[in-house]
Formats: sequence, structure tokens, C-alpha cells
Amino acid sequence: MLGALGLELGTSEIVMIAFAILPLLVLVPFAIIDSIRSSRLTVVQKIAWIVFIIIAPYLGAIVYLLWGRKQKMV
Repeated sequence: MLGALGLELGTSEIVMIAFAILPLLVLVPFAIIDSIRSSRLTVVQKIAWIVFIIIAPYLGAIVYLLWGRKQKMV
């Protein structure tokens, strides 16, 4: 299929693309769902996090998981 488009991809290129896309397919939905389900965040904070995650997927998801998801230590 990609060969018909003039793209000849070898195994190493496919692996690199997979390593770039798979985290995006896992982290972004997880961060969005987690922010929606968070009882600690206000509605405005949830919307802000979701917009940030959508605009800058890798950066937004990582920043949310590091700082936006802080939970109270018991």
C-alpha cells in the first residue's frame, strides 16, 4: 500500500514510526480520560488540561501525568 504512494519503508523505519505513534495512542487518551474522571480538578481545569493535551499531544499528556495528576499523599 505505501509502495503505491512512492514510500518504500523498511523494517527500521516502520519500527521508528511505531515507537513514535504508539505512545501517542496510549498516553493521550489515558490523560484525557484521567483528567475527565478526576474529582480534584474543577470543570475549568479539566477543560484547560484537555485543550492543552489536544493542542500539544506529547507534551500535554506528559505534563498532565507529571503535574496535573498529583494526588494527595496519605
